[in-house]
Amino acid sequence: MKKYHQLLLLIISVISLSLFLIYRHEYNRLHYVLEVFNFFGQPCNISNLQQTENILSHHDWGPSPAWQEHESGYIYSAFLTRQNEAKALTLMSDEKFVPRNCYFWFEDKKKPVVGKFKFSKVMNDENVRLNLYFYICEMSNSDHVPYAVSFTYKMKKESDLKKIMLSNSFNHQVNINTTICISPSIYSKRRFVEFLSYHKLIGIDSFIFYNRDVPHRLVKIITNLSTRLGLQATFLPWNFPKSDSLITRITVENDCLLRTFGQSLYAVTLELNEYIVPSHVYSFNTLMKNTNTDLERMSLPVQRFCIANTETTKPISMVNTYVSDDYSYNIVRYIYKNNQRKEDISTYAVDKGYASIHKYVRCSVEPSKVHRDESILKFSTDLSRSTLFQLLLHNQI
Repeated sequence: MKKYHQLLLLIISVISLSLFLIYRHEYNRLHYVLEVFNFFGQPCNISNLQQTENILSHHDWGPSPAWQEHESGYIYSAFLTRQNEAKALTLMSDEKFVPRNCYFWFEDKKKPVVGKFKFSKVMNDENVRLNLYFYICEMSNSDHVPYAVSFTYKMKKESDLKKIMLSNSFNHQVNINTTICISPSIYSKRRFVEFLSYHKLIGIDSFIFYNRDVPHRLVKIITNLSTRLGLQATFLPWNFPKSDSLITRITVENDCLLRTFGQSLYAVTLELNEYIVPSHVYSFNTLMKNTNTDLERMSLPVQRFCIANTETTKPISMVNTYVSDDYSYNIVRYIYKNNQRKEDISTYAVDKGYASIHKYVRCSVEPSKVHRDESILKFSTDLSRSTLFQLLLHNQI
């Protein structure tokens, strides 16, 4: 009789546990849906956000840049790095036509002030036969701050000088911990949502997208939701005049560092399919606190994951965990401590066992050797529950 009693208790326990698991699963599903509705109130609010003619305020990163044809080259952006010095990011094919003259424009003066011109080469890209330069304009100390700068190869009339609006890149207070700048890459709404949701999850809430093809509808939704989501998302135009290349990434990285200087403690440039993954901790801030913070730059190794599973109900990063063992692939991404200007930068190389960049790509040829890396799976539940991912899953965004 005692045996039957124990068997009955065991059966009741198994049934109770099964019912509990079923209840928990259904509760979580309902919880996710209710969380989304709770967040936005009524479903029609999403369409209101994309149709509204108003866009909420966002962090001011300076004048909106754009590639402008300038004599024999192209200028993207210009920054006031000191009160008497400006730097402009420029692409040129022939160094012979680098400008010889530069001018500063002030709001209280009709005529520009002549500056001293110099330049420095950042890099060259043989694929597009373009060189990336810093055009530098300096002047004697001034009590006033210029709002624009001009460069020219030959002397011109003042009315013919092309003004490049200046972003102030000095005299700021650090009020953002980390900013991710996103280099232009192949757009996918799923990639976009998962990238934003994941990095917000690990504690990064400031993003600058160099936008080439993110739909304006989605830009409006994310911008108007940014306060509720607890993040800052800025979209800068990217009308690069040539085909994509390494020079795109280097240009974006330099613009990012100058644009965020003194405002964001750390800055890093990534693509939409690249994720910062700490192996043993849950937040980016903890990762940085545990590393050598005296150095100006950290390098994180990039690991390539071939996308084999495209299940739509789960994030891509959570269902593709096999990384290629290609030892010739030695790409790194740099995290900059962006509050000091130095010519010689000290770099701390992070071991991939501690943290790495997970890059998810479609492989035309399967790698010969792979191993499993599940370090990102600790974020699986929270990422699947994230508001933006749930909106995507339920076709609300």
